[in-house]
Amino acid sequence: MKSKEEIEYEERVKKRVLILRELMKEGKISFAESMRAGLEESFSKARFDENGQPDLSTIDGRIRSIALSAEHFDHRDKMKSAISLKQTQEGYFNRIYGNFNHFYKIMIEKKVSPHQVANAIAYGKQSIDHLDEAIKPILNDLEEFWNLVAESGYLHLEDDYNSIKAVFGGDLFPSNEENIASKCGIYTDTIILPCPFIRSRHMFDVWNKQQRVYFLLKHALNILQYKELALSELDKPIVVILPDKEMMDEFAYENIAKLGEKDALYHAQKIFDRKFESINELMEFGKSLDTIEKVANEIKDRKRVLFDTEFKDSLELQIKNQMVSDTAKALRTDNPGIIVSMMGFGRMSVCNELLIKSSKVGGIPLIDAPTSWEYFKWKLEYDSERTYQNSDFTKMHIVKGLNGLDNTTLQWIGKIPPSGLIELRKNGAINEIREILSKGINELVLANEFDFKATSNEVFNNLNFAFNQHQENIKKLVNKKWKIAGKDFGSWLVMGSVEIASACLGTPLYGLSTVALNQIIDAPKLKDLPNTVEKMKETDKEKQNLKKSPLGLMFSYKK
Repeated sequence: MKSKEEIEYEERVKKRVLILRELMKEGKISFAESMRAGLEESFSKARFDENGQPDLSTIDGRIRSIALSAEHFDHRDKMKSAISLKQTQEGYFNRIYGNFNHFYKIMIEKKVSPHQVANAIAYGKQSIDHLDEAIKPILNDLEEFWNLVAESGYLHLEDDYNSIKAVFGGDLFPSNEENIASKCGIYTDTIILPCPFIRSRHMFDVWNKQQRVYFLLKHALNILQYKELALSELDKPIVVILPDKEMMDEFAYENIAKLGEKDALYHAQKIFDRKFESINELMEFGKSLDTIEKVANEIKDRKRVLFDTEFKDSLELQIKNQMVSDTAKALRTDNPGIIVSMMGFGRMSVCNELLIKSSKVGGIPLIDAPTSWEYFKWKLEYDSERTYQNSDFTKMHIVKGLNGLDNTTLQWIGKIPPSGLIELRKNGAINEIREILSKGINELVLANEFDFKATSNEVFNNLNFAFNQHQENIKKLVNKKWKIAGKDFGSWLVMGSVEIASACLGTPLYGLSTVALNQIIDAPKLKDLPNTVEKMKETDKEKQNLKKSPLGLMFSYKK
């Protein structure tokens, strides 16, 4: 007698075979000529009963394997057909707007930031109990909503090959003081932002009432600043908000955490100049450093003990301040040794999550926070070192920072109002702009094709040439005297820096098996603007293999 598991398995196989047969009838699946003879032989032996059900004894391994792929294809197709990306975004923003439009209108009328509104209400004199009580229902509703539609949203993005996608990471959400699409909207088609409520939902259990209400309002008001960009009638959305799938799926979250552990151990090795075999060993070591003096004496590389790039106090004072910070509360300890030892875990987990997410949707990591950017660069550096342990990295420019050698300040298009971006997309002017800019951008983003054995100065000079070309191209645009959204094109220019990070050697996400890496890390890179998947496929295979290391961007300008 067959077991329940055997019966269920056979039913799944039958269903797959029927899906395959239907897709073949509809002409949705075709086979290479080299496979055709063998497949025809297999299908000639397949038998079906009077009810149309396949006789599994006549279904060989070749058909079963193809049927498995057909089931996957059918699932993707149905998930995408069930709800469009636009409908997903409408459902999300309608939820946020329905709950927080009153506060949003106040913010717009008063011309203040999400932080200012959230801070005034959360820490004001009026009662905030009604807002605190609403948090759990709101989070539960959003979680249920994303569980239903997130997969469909990701499938739409994954299958959009002819698109330049930037995946935001390194923080809960972009800064509420500026719109990240205004910075990058000329250089990308779609910016994928995380749902900050999902990204921080575990922290709502740690924060006190005032903090919970503050982040509830700040997140909501910041999200609503992107509503127009996400919902405009365009071929490609300027902004899409989706939850981190790795944050919702406990199994995926555990894998991200394991990668974070490996990187945290390596980062701690850099800090203390000693090797750690496990997180437990690192924790025990940290626990023994129960005073600031003990920790400080053990630190060998002070530059890698980075809490925030803006902190300028002595390292000892920074550690002291961290002992009473939200980070310490999240770790549930005020032990200075544990705080310093484990500081790489959360940061590196975020880097890994960002790299995986970017790879899945065929995008590039986009980081807007200077501290997160430093950890991202270290992540790429560590992957390279561990993969090529005998290489001399002193002469390899792992991270190409355009401000890294002589504080070059560049001019670029980085302060476009949302209405201007939308108008550029609708009237087609974006295509002309990109055509003019394409030369400089192409040289910039293909920087990882340069000779990696060149000195830092040689690589920098190559990049500097690319950006000088970009400056000339911007002058051409300004000279056109365009007015879009009621403003001169020149008013959108900013002075600042753009950094590129690329691991010139190495396998991303150190510690994953080769099979897993092939599944999640073979992502297309940011190419010539615009580009097509067909052109990418024409690239020499050997060069493609050399360029599988991840590339990230950070835009920063002086306000």
